[in-house]
Amino acid sequence: MTVLSNDALEKRLISYRHYFHEHPELADHEFNTTKTISKILTDWGITILPTRLATGVFAEIGNSTGPTVALRADIDALPIQEKSGVAFSSKIDGIMHACGHDTHIASLLGAAYLLKQHEPALKGRVKLIFQLSEEDKEGALQVINDGQIDGVDAILGFHNTPNHGVDQIGIRAGITNGAIDKFKVTLQGVGTHASTPDKGQDTIVALGAEINALQSIASRNLDAFQAGVLSITHVSAGNTWNILPDTAFFLKAPFAPQASRCAN
Repeated sequence: MTVLSNDALEKRLISYRHYFHEHPELADHEFNTTKTISKILTDWGITILPTRLATGVFAEIGNSTGPTVALRADIDALPIQEKSGVAFSSKIDGIMHACGHDTHIASLLGAAYLLKQHEPALKGRVKLIFQLSEEDKEGALQVINDGQIDGVDAILGFHNTPNHGVDQIGIRAGITNGAIDKFKVTLQGVGTHASTPDKGQDTIVALGAEINALQSIASRNLDAFQAGVLSITHVSAGNTWNILPDTAFFLKAPFAPQASRCAN
């Protein structure tokens, strides 16, 4: 394993970040991302751990004497069309790393490289978790069910935020982020011409009333000192201008102790 200077390592990690940004993959489909991470770690002499999962990478540095601490980064992207114009823009139509998981991957790779350099001095093991499917499909639960945190004494995860400078790290005790819950609500009514709403059952009016009422869940059911949010992120009804539709639906997500900044 070639020892890199700090400047060389920084350039290498930036190039990795740009590569992953150019080649984003959605939740549970991070096949190239998984292959690329595995190759980098293997080239550095880092042990890749077995898994039953199709994507995601799990590795280990250190020895069995002492506690095991896990470091976790997420690796999936979002179904968003990139319009940033940066030189390393996504090459995959309709998919981009809009939430910064490309940066998370590069950061954990950097930590892995530095830890490997000091492996003989480690008093215990460091487990590397490149988690699949953070944006969807319950990736964390898949990792848990795969046994990847069995025997782990502590786990550290992080997420980038524009609220801090590039040289700042924020940390707090207790809950920092929460999992999301996603719901689709479909209303069934009776369609009619817009000029005779009394002849039908207007799903659009009902939909609007329900969306407004849902906001009282957080404001009137949670302790005023407890964080929580409920956001309606997609609404759809009708397909022409003069007909009241017989169905309408909306999606709502998330509702958790504290919502992830990148929830769908």
